[in-house]
Amino acid sequence: MKIAFVFDYVMHYHRPTLQAIEARIKALGGEFTLYTAKHELAAAGRTPLSQAVVRDQRYYRLFEKYVGGYALRNQQGLIEQLDKQRPDIIVTMCHSGTWSEWQIAMHKRKWGCKLVSWQCGYEYNPGLIKRTILGAFIPRFDLHLCYHSNAQRYSVAHGARPEQTIVMHNTIDEGAIVAGDKAQAREALVAQYPQLAGKRIVLYVGAVLEEKNLDRVFAALDQLNDPAAMFVLVGDGAYLEVLKQRYGARSDWLATGRVVEGVGRYFDAADVFVLPGTGGLAINEAMAHRLAVVSGYADGSADDLVQDGVTGFRLRSDEVGELAQRLGQLLGDPALARVFGEAGERRIRGDLSFQCFIDRVISGLLGQLAQARA
Repeated sequence: MKIAFVFDYVMHYHRPTLQAIEARIKALGGEFTLYTAKHELAAAGRTPLSQAVVRDQRYYRLFEKYVGGYALRNQQGLIEQLDKQRPDIIVTMCHSGTWSEWQIAMHKRKWGCKLVSWQCGYEYNPGLIKRTILGAFIPRFDLHLCYHSNAQRYSVAHGARPEQTIVMHNTIDEGAIVAGDKAQAREALVAQYPQLAGKRIVLYVGAVLEEKNLDRVFAALDQLNDPAAMFVLVGDGAYLEVLKQRYGARSDWLATGRVVEGVGRYFDAADVFVLPGTGGLAINEAMAHRLAVVSGYADGSADDLVQDGVTGFRLRSDEVGELAQRLGQLLGDPALARVFGEAGERRIRGDLSFQCFIDRVISGLLGQLAQARA
C-alpha cells in the first residue's frame, strides 16, 4: 500500500495531521510519501514550514501565477516522480487551476491508482466559467475527503456522486490543547500589554488578509460604543499595514504580530472569538479553549462548527449591525459566553475530534484501496 499526498504549502497546522496519517499508514504496513514545493513563501501571515514533517518528504518546483483572481499553478517535476513511484492512492488539494493535477487525473489509469481530493469546497471565483471548469475536473476524482458539509455539497454540485464523498471534518489536534485558567491567562497578558487591564477582549487569530473582513470588527466596535471592549488581533499579513494606517490612532485595539508558540493564552484570556471573513481552523482552536465564537461563513466549516445559539453565533449577513449585536450580547453576558464556550469544547472533543477526523480519512483511503484490488 503506497499512498502519496501532494500539498503545495505545508503549514504548521498541517504537521499533526500529516504525521498522524503517516503513523496510521505505517502501522498498517503501508508507505506514506508527502510531495510538496520546496520554496520560500514571501507572503507574510502564511509562511510554510521549511523543515520536513514526515520521513519520506519529496519536493518539486512550484510555478504559480495569478491572472485576475485566478491562481494558475504547475508542480514542476511532480509527474515524473509519481510516474516512477506509482502510488496506489494519490491525494491532492483539488485545485482546478493546477495543470499538474489535470495531468495526474489523465495518468491515473496508466498508473493503476486512485485519485482522492482533499476538498475544502471554498470557491473564490464563482461563475459560469469556473462551474464549467469544475464540472470537467471534479468528476475525475474517485473520492472527495471533504472539510465539512458545505464541501460535500460543493463536490456533488460539480459532478461527484454522493457516495464518492466523505465529510472528514478537518480539524486541529485538540488533544494537544489544555484550556487554561482565564484569570491567570488574563493576568499574564496584562503584564505584557497593560492597556488590556479591565477590558473585555474580542479576539482574532490568523493571517491578516483583506478577505478576512477585519474592517467589520472596527465598524462593529463603533456601533457598540463600549469603552471596555478591546479588539486583539494576533497574526501577520499583507493587510496589517492597511489596518494600522486606517485605525492606528484608535486605542481600542492591539496588534501583537504573528504568534505560534504561546498563542493559547490569548484564547484563554479572551471573552469572544470573531471571524468575520474567510478562515476555518482558528474556530476549532477557539472551541478547544472554551471560547464562544462569532463567525461568518468562514471557509464553510462554520456551518458545522458554530451551532447558532449553542456554541456561539453564526452570522447570517455581512451587515455590521448583526456583528455588533452578537458581540454585544456575549461581551455583556459573561455567563452566556461561558456556556457557549463549554458547549463548543464538548463538541470539538467529541464527534469532531482529531481522532475521529483521522479515522474518517484512513477509512476513506482504505475503502479506495479495497475497490482498486477488487
